Amino acid sequence: MLALLQRNIRIYFGNIFGVIMSCLGALISFFIYIGFLQRTLEKSWGNIPHITEILDLWMIAGIVTIAGITTSFQALGQLVKDKETRTADDLSLTDTSLPTRNFAYILASVFVSLIMQIVTFAIMSIYFTAVNKISIPNNAYLLSSGFILLGAISATLVNGVITLFIHSYTTFSRLSSIIGAAAGFAVATYMPYGTLTAHAQTLVKLIPSSYEAAALRSILLDKVSPNFLTGNARTQMFNYLGVSFKIYGYRLARMDNAYMLLGMTALLTVIIIALSLTIAKSKNNV
Repeated sequence: MLALLQRNIRIYFGNIFGVIMSCLGALISFFIYIGFLQRTLEKSWGNIPHITEILDLWMIAGIVTIAGITTSFQALGQLVKDKETRTADDLSLTDTSLPTRNFAYILASVFVSLIMQIVTFAIMSIYFTAVNKISIPNNAYLLSSGFILLGAISATLVNGVITLFIHSYTTFSRLSSIIGAAAGFAVATYMPYGTLTAHAQTLVKLIPSSYEAAALRSILLDKVSPNFLTGNARTQMFNYLGVSFKIYGYRLARMDNAYMLLGMTALLTVIIIALSLTIAKSKNNV
């Protein structure tokens, strides 16, 4: 499995142009925000002190999460390529089982997602710090890294379940475009959580990566909002921006988001193992 893991990572990062395009794909939302949405949102909330910094930090959290979803899916394209070119059949001749081989692809994609999220975080932080003079708390980087890792794992597992059923790279490419467009809505970034209907909010809470986004928003805005917002204004802003979710009347704290990510990760792991064993069994019976 280690050799396959190393191979997949080398293939992804060996294509420099592909890595750059993958990074730009993740940052397209960032470019749209600074080019079109930033001023509009600032004018809409002009009565809130330091709204530029609040929105910038909120956007960092959302776009980093989107990058985790889209880049992990793109990295899993190697699994689809290997199935389409029958390389997967050659790999089946080794002494590794299908579940083990599938997890080699997944672990490689987790690594890719983690690195690309860190790169996205760094680019946006540098830009907003230089241009808008925002201030990111020093302890935010370490806390954010933990949730970025959890988000990378959960997003990759979701994408892994999808790619197990895809055998054509043409289909994969088309689906990649759909996921790239849908990811921003799935984690309540293209449209703030507070603008969504109750049904849409429920759908958001079914997506593991949305808990990464909520946790990152909480971390980045934790030291900022108390200085600028107090009482009801802060609560309303947090609800509107999706800093914390409420499930059956209980408002999730930051650690609750971590527990949700861990629980969903465990469930998705079981699903992938079960699917891999089922696929392996069906191939053996052919």
